[in-house]
Amino acid sequence: FFLVPTVLRSEGPAFFALPQEEIRETRKVDYPRRSSSPTYRRPSRPAPVELNSADSATLVKIRGIGPYYASRILQYRERLGGFHSATQLKELNAKYLVVDSLLPFLTVDASLIRKRDIDTMSFTTLLRHPYLEYEDVTLIFDAKRAGGGRISYSLLEEKKVLPPRTLKKIKPYFL
Repeated sequence: FFLVPTVLRSEGPAFFALPQEEIRETRKVDYPRRSSSPTYRRPSRPAPVELNSADSATLVKIRGIGPYYASRILQYRERLGGFHSATQLKELNAKYLVVDSLLPFLTVDASLIRKRDIDTMSFTTLLRHPYLEYEDVTLIFDAKRAGGGRISYSLLEEKKVLPPRTLKKIKPYFL
């Protein structure tokens, strides 16, 4: 039950009603309309990183490459003499490095590869190249002795000293 107070003055408005002067008008506020499609900016894609000239700080900026993998990439690049393709990163056999997802962010300038002269390299330095095995280096030095102490990539190719697959792999790296 509600108790309704009685109006003491009869000249005033009915109970609980406010006089007209005190009623405030409500204004409608015009808020900006939202479009039906959301407007947002996609993050801009970073510029591709050139593998043969990048340092470790630049490589770490690429999502998926941490300091450990950046140092492994740089060490492998040094052993090779440079990359001729970004897919060569698969040769690192890195368990947690997904090379296929990195390819859009990487470029390779093959002109930056340091070509070496096979004739002036020692057995041990030639053996450090990742594409050459001990047997390959032995065959190269046997051909060098048989050829009068001079050897080059073109002679290796001409005399078929190494298997064609190995020759194709080492072609960008030797004179």
